[in-house]
Amino acid sequence: MLILLLNGSVHAAFENIELMAGPAGMGSAYSAATQDTSALIWNPAGLARLRTPEIGVSYLDLHGVFGYSFVGVAHPIRRGHTLGAALLNSSDTEGISQERIVMLSLATRIWKRLHIGMNAKYFSTSVNLDQMPLGHGTGWGTDLGFQYDFMAEMVRIGIVLPNLFSNVSYRRLEETTSKTTYSESLLREWRIGAAVSVNFGSGAPYRYLEAVLAAFEIANGVPLIGCEYRNDIRYGEFALRLGWRFGDGPTAGFGCQRGNISVDYAFVNERYGSQTSLFSVRLFY
Repeated sequence: MLILLLNGSVHAAFENIELMAGPAGMGSAYSAATQDTSALIWNPAGLARLRTPEIGVSYLDLHGVFGYSFVGVAHPIRRGHTLGAALLNSSDTEGISQERIVMLSLATRIWKRLHIGMNAKYFSTSVNLDQMPLGHGTGWGTDLGFQYDFMAEMVRIGIVLPNLFSNVSYRRLEETTSKTTYSESLLREWRIGAAVSVNFGSGAPYRYLEAVLAAFEIANGVPLIGCEYRNDIRYGEFALRLGWRFGDGPTAGFGCQRGNISVDYAFVNERYGSQTSLFSVRLFY
């Protein structure tokens, strides 16, 4: 993917790869529902809802050629206010190209029902062939997200604007004495969605273990729908997920949480050019 950088295609660089298996299993319709470390990627406003510190890890292998990894941590400093940090890395199996994003996040509740979050990102990329550097780039970007809930927190609206502001400067090394530099902004994106939580018992919406979550979203003009069923089982909490990305097809997944660890899996059809499996782990401390 990063080889395209050398041909002048900036939008191919730092593509927004949707990691974390929980959201992916729900058809990626998650900007309104997120409230864990997945919020670092899906909507930073969701971080403000965290009650306990959390670490999230995710990995995606594309066609045996590219690998994408994510490590994030979120720590509430007080109720309704959370700090987060993340590292996203992508590279090909031959070590030709590599992209890295370092992210710092802040989320806060500014009114009783309104949460806002922001990511500050540092980008770096390099392309090498036979241990010879061909080009590299560095830059910065910001994401902005909102969540608003009503109807006793049963319904939630989410809006996220990835790469609202960004700038990446590239340097292409054609010869040892010749350098070509140029700067571009990354492609701006937008997502807006809604999520509805229905509980089968007492407890606050989105927090009780016996619940159905249904979500609908428009992501850059593409409709997404998803649902999740959560319940207690003998050995912990279990979740089943289904979704549909219009134009890409179905998604499905499941997750299990026991004690201080949660493991999730998602099957994604055609989102990245073929059928793909996605895994993630969340640790609570």
